[in-house]
Amino acid sequence: MSGSGTTSAAAVGRRTCTACPLLCDDILPTAGGFANACDAGAAAFAAAAAAVQEPAACHDGVPEALPAAIDRAAAAIGSCRRVLVTGLADATLESVALACDLAEMVGAAVDAGDAETAQAAGPTVARVGGVTADWEELRDRADLVVFWFCDPRDTHPRFVERFVDPPPARSATRRTIAVGPAPVLAVGSTHEHLALPEVAAIDATRRLQALLADRNAHDHQVPVDLACETVRTAIEAADCVAFVTRRGADPIGLSSWSVASLVQSVSHARPAFEVPLGAGLAGPGADAAGAAAVCTWRYGADGAIAGARRCGAEFMPGESDARRLVARGEVDCVVAVGRLNAAMEDALAARGTDLALVRIAAALPARADAARPAVRLRCTSPLVTPAGTMLRGDGRLVTLSAGSDGDDSMTAILAALLTRVRGMRVAEGGV
Repeated sequence: MSGSGTTSAAAVGRRTCTACPLLCDDILPTAGGFANACDAGAAAFAAAAAAVQEPAACHDGVPEALPAAIDRAAAAIGSCRRVLVTGLADATLESVALACDLAEMVGAAVDAGDAETAQAAGPTVARVGGVTADWEELRDRADLVVFWFCDPRDTHPRFVERFVDPPPARSATRRTIAVGPAPVLAVGSTHEHLALPEVAAIDATRRLQALLADRNAHDHQVPVDLACETVRTAIEAADCVAFVTRRGADPIGLSSWSVASLVQSVSHARPAFEVPLGAGLAGPGADAAGAAAVCTWRYGADGAIAGARRCGAEFMPGESDARRLVARGEVDCVVAVGRLNAAMEDALAARGTDLALVRIAAALPARADAARPAVRLRCTSPLVTPAGTMLRGDGRLVTLSAGSDGDDSMTAILAALLTRVRGMRVAEGGV
């Protein structure tokens, strides 16, 4: 698999789990559940199967036929002056592209809800770059893995099992160090936990970089100094170093900026790279990387797009992110493609009846959206009817299935909605 750039669950009987950005493609249905799935994955498969029993569509809480609901959604979008297309991270690449087509047709703002587009400074990679690698590179090459204020067990449950536990190709063992509050693994001969509070993350990063460069940094508390000395010694003894980090936890972006600079410094002396993990299970969907990629190719940025235009789209981080647009009352219609993060749901709940809402998702939230005009379109989950492609969290293309989408898939619903909106604009004399 390493080096191919793609993965697929095309083998007979195998399924791909879309519960988190790991997109594990070794899931096997059994009589009692799903072999190889983590607890979160098994729960996601069960929830997707149960959601099939819910109404295909509803308007203001009243069930109605899917075609009629799509017409109603198109009318709502067409009658609004300022539309926001958001979500996206829960959709396949094909669905994200259609959602962007819709946004371009109505001049909508586009934002997938990524934490970095909500930072005033914007995404870290756009400011300082980064030295990153895919997860198989870590598995096959790194003889030292540093969990830098990051615990993959909470966000990507099988990450350690799939990419850290197997020994590297050129070494019999792999050393691991967890720096931060969580031990990640059981402490033993090959794993060490250097306990530091979350608030020490930036200080520790800058201190370690200074130590590696033989600079005299400002004195820090003893635990920070001792931890950084231990990590420096381990790095200097390693052949290849991987830093597993968590992106999006810092609302300003200083933490991710400092880690990117640290890894760049280490890579000047030996093979080293960062493996940044996002929100994972706590995020809005498994295809966050795919949503970012489609938006970047079209608009030059992965979100906070003030107006969807392929030529001349305006990128406004910290200004045109989805939550702020809703909270400031700058949009009168939200098209939610897939799940939304908790902050966005709270922003929607705080708005009054002046906001129209169109939801297209496999699992619709429990809240009834009764406070505003709402059209809810339920699509089949890729966990139930796999089709299309997604990007794994590290950017690797994953084919869910070679099969075609059904009429109630997200792709089919978006295509029908796009056709209806286009027809309305033509009838009104628009382009």
